[in-house]
Amino acid sequence: MIRFINVIIFIVTIVAYLSTNVSPERFWIAGFLSLSIPVLLLLNLLLFVYCLFRRNISLLFPLAALLIGYRFLMASVAINASAPVDTYDFSLLSYNVRVFNTYAYLQKDSSQNLSMIEWVARNDADIKCLQEYYNDDHSAIYNTYTRISQGKNQHAYLKPTLVNQIGAQFGLAIFSKFPMLATGEVRMDSSRHRFAIFADLLLGNDTLRVYNVHLQSMSIDERKIGDMEKAKENYTQIAKKLQFGFVSRAREVDHLVAHISQSPYPTVVCGDFNDIPYSYTYLKLKQLLHNAFEEAGNGLGFSYNGRLFFLRIDNQFYNNGLNAYHFSTDRKVLYSDHFPIKAYYSLGK
Repeated sequence: MIRFINVIIFIVTIVAYLSTNVSPERFWIAGFLSLSIPVLLLLNLLLFVYCLFRRNISLLFPLAALLIGYRFLMASVAINASAPVDTYDFSLLSYNVRVFNTYAYLQKDSSQNLSMIEWVARNDADIKCLQEYYNDDHSAIYNTYTRISQGKNQHAYLKPTLVNQIGAQFGLAIFSKFPMLATGEVRMDSSRHRFAIFADLLLGNDTLRVYNVHLQSMSIDERKIGDMEKAKENYTQIAKKLQFGFVSRAREVDHLVAHISQSPYPTVVCGDFNDIPYSYTYLKLKQLLHNAFEEAGNGLGFSYNGRLFFLRIDNQFYNNGLNAYHFSTDRKVLYSDHFPIKAYYSLGK
């Protein structure tokens, strides 16, 4: 019986692994299959331990599944030695700031919102990439462009996805202590609201390209996940939203990768990717780039501050022109529904 179970789990696991190579835009079910990978990894580990203690030869099936899924294990848990801090050329902070909690339902009090803005402004990162950015030049609190671009953050690029009736801007922003030689955007689809931005920065005699990305949100109301009275209705809605997200992000990442592959400079791609490390989105980027958490982080790196705390959906990727050091997720910063992530990099070493 245990051999039969091992064989079935092995087959299901391999199918789930293979699903990550299929774009959900072409076959949306692949997105759901990839969600099962962390559960299958854990299940194979438990089966392996069980068979090992029972001295059952069928342990070869879960062992093979774990070995074949090595890249998924490495994306789950990072173990890296610390490098000397004086080896880096720049540091980069990426943070989904949730419009600095400007809406009343997000606010605990206005002083906390101001504390969040000041935290971003004071952070010593050389480059800051902010998603769900918000700026209102007429506000004494939310004039964030002025507050953050002072001092070492004097070079800035803001690209609004929306400007509301009072002239406040919502979108993506890059702040830098390094001069910006050029800026631009990457259209993700036909919508004028779906894009990533990039800036080419002058670091001494070198040029660095930084992309700031916010892929299609999951848009899941966490409160509905545990509502058993409306379970059928809620989970049907959640499934539809997940399907829409899988397809949208697959389309977006294909556009993004095409643009990144043409970059003539050492490149960092950071932001809120709204997808797990076992997804088509994540692995499409991994075909071209290194992931800073995997190469320089430690632990599990969960970056979401909510009920689904086990999600690592914020990332920094980089290409062969760079090395990453000291990647960290600051889980003590509780202002947003995301935690800020930060890494240190060296050029051409």
